[in-house]
Amino acid sequence: MSKVKIAISGIGAVGGYYGGLLAAYYQNSENVDIFFISRGENLQVIRKDGLEIKKSFKKINARPTLATDDPAEIGPVDYLFCCTKSYDLEDNIRSLAPAIGPDTVIIPLLNGANISERIQQVLPGNKVWKGCVYIGSRLVAPGYVQKFTLKDRLFFGLNGKDKEKQAELQKILSSARILSTNPDDIDFEIWKKFFMISTAATVTSYFNETINEVIDKHIDLFITLGYELQSVIEAKGIKLPEDIVFSSIKSQQMMPNGSTTSMHSDFRRGSKTEIETLTGYVIREAEALGLEVPTYQFMYKGLTQFPYPR
Repeated sequence: MSKVKIAISGIGAVGGYYGGLLAAYYQNSENVDIFFISRGENLQVIRKDGLEIKKSFKKINARPTLATDDPAEIGPVDYLFCCTKSYDLEDNIRSLAPAIGPDTVIIPLLNGANISERIQQVLPGNKVWKGCVYIGSRLVAPGYVQKFTLKDRLFFGLNGKDKEKQAELQKILSSARILSTNPDDIDFEIWKKFFMISTAATVTSYFNETINEVIDKHIDLFITLGYELQSVIEAKGIKLPEDIVFSSIKSQQMMPNGSTTSMHSDFRRGSKTEIETLTGYVIREAEALGLEVPTYQFMYKGLTQFPYPR
């Protein structure tokens, strides 16, 4: 029986945490090989010292079967986790071609409501599942990932298809003590996560403030964004919990004091951001449906037309 080959593209906050847990557990395994696809100083540190993960009071050192910036050194894999930012998605998928064979299953763990559909457009002949995570983690230094929330959850799947394959992957994840869920309706989980991150990313980035600060000072606009997004999602025929606006904000309140969103962090660093995936997408979908989302439009305009930070 050949080994199961799993590659993780993007060894940052998400890919580093989950990929690290997999690599640590399956190091020297006879059944599973774990590969990291990374670059730059992060890759160099991992090659030399391994990837260190800090969770609560525990530290884990993970050494994959191979860490590389060249997917051709890996070859086709069984499962490919994509953990890069959404603005690099299409280019990243094309660059991963040597690791993608006809039977490779691609599982994105990115922020966004239409990530799998975008990948499927690039790779129409491949199996593309859906996935999302709830986790607070950071790549705090090259080769060093820190998880700063107690809980983490990973959801993956494809509604009504590939059940045996999904069961195989969940067993692999669970053995590595990764809390994963393979739900009957993965679309529900994708939209629920998108609801939380889109509203929070937009409002924290616009005001250049942390989550607890915007809740304390701009709760009315936070709520308004929620109702606008809820109207768009319902118009698309997707049913979320009736209390989604307030339950999402309540979930954000549970984050450690001083926490913010990854999009806000990218704005503050002057880096590329996921604004088109998390904010612009809502505006475009609303326009296609004939809906008004004035608060989203106002904040999007402010974030795209004026210098940052303000």
